[in-house]
Amino acid sequence: MEKASFEIALKGKKLIAERTYEFIFEKPQEFHFNAGQHVRMTLLNPPETDSKGNSRFLTLANTPKDKDLIVAMRMTDSAFKRVLGKMQIGEKVLIQILLHSPHGSFVIHDDPSIPAVFLIGGIGIVPAYSMIKDAIERKLPHKIFLFYSNRRPEDAPYLDELQNLAKQNPKFTLIATMTQMEKSKKSWQGETGFIDQVMLKKYLGDLKSPIYYTAGLSEMVNAMKALLKEIGINEESIHSEDFSNFKMSMMNMTDNSKRIKNYFLFGGIGLMIILGVIVHSSLAVLLFNAFSLKNLSYFTIGIILVIIIFKILVIFKFKHHLGFKHGEEK
Repeated sequence: MEKASFEIALKGKKLIAERTYEFIFEKPQEFHFNAGQHVRMTLLNPPETDSKGNSRFLTLANTPKDKDLIVAMRMTDSAFKRVLGKMQIGEKVLIQILLHSPHGSFVIHDDPSIPAVFLIGGIGIVPAYSMIKDAIERKLPHKIFLFYSNRRPEDAPYLDELQNLAKQNPKFTLIATMTQMEKSKKSWQGETGFIDQVMLKKYLGDLKSPIYYTAGLSEMVNAMKALLKEIGINEESIHSEDFSNFKMSMMNMTDNSKRIKNYFLFGGIGLMIILGVIVHSSLAVLLFNAFSLKNLSYFTIGIILVIIIFKILVIFKFKHHLGFKHGEEK
């Protein structure tokens, strides 16, 4: 698939929940994406690194119409997040995105008569926030429900923004619920407890009609999918995005890189052996006075073929498998 790479500068950062920041970057004019789409972000010459590497797959929190690019994350203790957290305004990172990204399962469905129901926990709000804002900006006629679970209000990214969106848009209903209010210093008038069938029934009535969307870490996604299956929702009506799969994708990319290096190492050695055999065989022919025009022709043709094959393989592998250049690439 075609990809594009851009170096983008940091414009600002903002605390959006406890231990959770959004990072605001400049948006290149030629950068295009779909709401809820993720990018691969790579630190450039970081002062430290660890076994998790210098890249992460991150979902964009903004909409395609926004003038900036925004990512949000919990600030856990990793070298990547420490470096990103200490970045100064104007410093750059590399982002890579699929061009003409295929519309997967995590996009709002087309039929406006079917409600869209998001079941989200914690930082899983990022793609949902982008998609809901985008739907409102585009004036989609869908009814949208967001069940948003956090331990405390202090832990809920974009809670204030979502509450304001719900007040201003009658087609969007926010049901925020807190599971550990006893540990909160804030007051809370909304729902408490985990998202369950009783809570869904209270706000949705008919549980079989909507199409459901859930995103976040595996624990949350798996719990919501299990709940929906227990209710009897068809798999076709359950769309999910597991952030853990982003990590697996990055691991696969690393593994591919290692395989490519091994290919060049062992493939190159093999080709050199073949070339060596041809050269030494030809020398042996000369030493034993068996030289002839025919032998010389075989020798020359063999060398030419080895060189051509080696060049073709190198060009093919570099074009289709090695890292990104700035701009578009296959």
